[in-house]
Amino acid sequence: MKKGTLLIILIVAILFLANLSLFIVDETRQAIVLQFGKPIRAIKEPGLNWKLPFIQNVVFFEDRLLVYDAAPTEIITKDKKTLIVDNYARWKIVDPLKFLQTVRDLNGAQARLDDIIYSELRVDLGLFDMSEIVSEKR
Repeated sequence: MKKGTLLIILIVAILFLANLSLFIVDETRQAIVLQFGKPIRAIKEPGLNWKLPFIQNVVFFEDRLLVYDAAPTEIITKDKKTLIVDNYARWKIVDPLKFLQTVRDLNGAQARLDDIIYSELRVDLGLFDMSEIVSEKR
């Protein structure tokens, strides 16, 4: 083999490994590097980062404010009247490692938010009469 061909093959192999090893975290995301499925490190700053090819992979999470928009639901007030409540919440992933360990992904977070928000709405609105909830004095 000629030296030129060998050099080209070597350069292509190095570029291929660099492509598998490097990844970019942009300013709207944060990342967790996993090694065999276990978290190794959290990356919250944007920029170029590295990982070990074939051994580590990267999971990305949003770093922006996220919107939880629940479907309207019926809630019964203290005076046994039914309200149809439509609600939303804005939230953010502050600790990507804890987020990964507890809810895994956005679907898990949505399910957890459903449970928390609906139960709190039922408890809070169930303490008041319909007239107290819709009055201007709230």
